[in-house]
Amino acid sequence: MKKKLKGLLYLLAVGFLTILLIILSCDFLIRHNSVDKLYSDINSVPQYEFGLLLGTTPQTRIGRRPNQFFKFRIDAAESLYKAGKIEHILISGDKNSLDGVNEVECMRDSLIIRGIPKDAIILDGKGFRTLDAVVRATNVYNRQSYIVISQKFHNERAIYLAEHM
Repeated sequence: MKKKLKGLLYLLAVGFLTILLIILSCDFLIRHNSVDKLYSDINSVPQYEFGLLLGTTPQTRIGRRPNQFFKFRIDAAESLYKAGKIEHILISGDKNSLDGVNEVECMRDSLIIRGIPKDAIILDGKGFRTLDAVVRATNVYNRQSYIVISQKFHNERAIYLAEHM
């Protein structure tokens, strides 16, 4: 009985370590792929015709507090547009998210309030996840080159997906 238990524990440990190694390898691959492709200084951002703004809700689902991801993405899109780094903003998100919020319309309205012209904004309410947003930007909206507007961890994944599609 003790031998079987030791064997089972050994298999569980090996399985756990294997899964951990796979996860860490994927994380490294995605992070390494985005080196020199992420920007935190607007002056170093090259010009693009389109910015792909990844959707999120203006409030958190739990607690209904202001969503800082939303605020930072809107801030970044506004800054890029007003600095002449992008001409159009393709907002890709869920038009009917889990909590019933239309992410793309909320983001559009926030950008318009900040002075971004309505005709510079395109809405894609079928960007349910990062993969959908990237695939649709390329295949539906025919964009082969664009800047992704989101947070670092999200951009790393989006860049990897876009380059490997």
